[in-house]
Amino acid sequence: MTNKESIESLKALLYGAKIIYSWEYKGAGLKHENLAKWGGAIISSAFPFGFIWYVTGMTTSSSMFWVFLVIATLMIFAARYLFFPDKHRCYHLTSLGVHYTKQDMIPEVAYKIARDLAWVGVAVCIIAVFVLGPLAFVGAGALALMAFRMTNFQPTVDKSYVFMDERSILFNLINDYVLSFTVPGKGQMQYKGLIFTSNQQEKEELLNHIRSLFHDIEIVQIKRRNDQYKHLIYQQDEEEVVE
Repeated sequence: MTNKESIESLKALLYGAKIIYSWEYKGAGLKHENLAKWGGAIISSAFPFGFIWYVTGMTTSSSMFWVFLVIATLMIFAARYLFFPDKHRCYHLTSLGVHYTKQDMIPEVAYKIARDLAWVGVAVCIIAVFVLGPLAFVGAGALALMAFRMTNFQPTVDKSYVFMDERSILFNLINDYVLSFTVPGKGQMQYKGLIFTSNQQEKEELLNHIRSLFHDIEIVQIKRRNDQYKHLIYQQDEEEVVE
């Protein structure tokens, strides 16, 4: 049996195993991820505003300045929640590990607006072709193709999993509601991953279930995620790990 076939067999067992504990998480992820998403939203919205302000020479007493400022502010929130959205994760703990789904927290109305605007874009590109002639295909064709693809803009649900066994090492971030899993060995990503919880009580309840399922699992308390790389397992050579 190849490694891929072995993984697929384990996945089937994981998804078919009895669910011991279930919980949900809604948020950006790690604390620095939330800051990074807000930073990206602010920069992506502030740069066009600053460029327009510089080119046009608007002053703060100008009505157009305040119009563009309001638009830029609205674009910050639009970028944060549409282009850098939070995630909704649904977790299920079993005796073989955790499987979960992940979906962007974007309101359905936003998808509908995007689909409607895409159809408008397609119509505008078609009109441009009739008005400007064949040369319009150079630009309008690419835009029409992109707009046409967005006419079926729908939310997607991604499936992920983390296998667990007695070899697993669990790193508990004491300053966050996050658990990080790894195993002795390299190239085994199916046994590595982050699991998020919403609060300390939920994390402690999850830890109790994990301890009851995997009696010999090693649980290491860390303050920062990068502290896990100080663990002995990351200091070993690949040959020693395999042995």
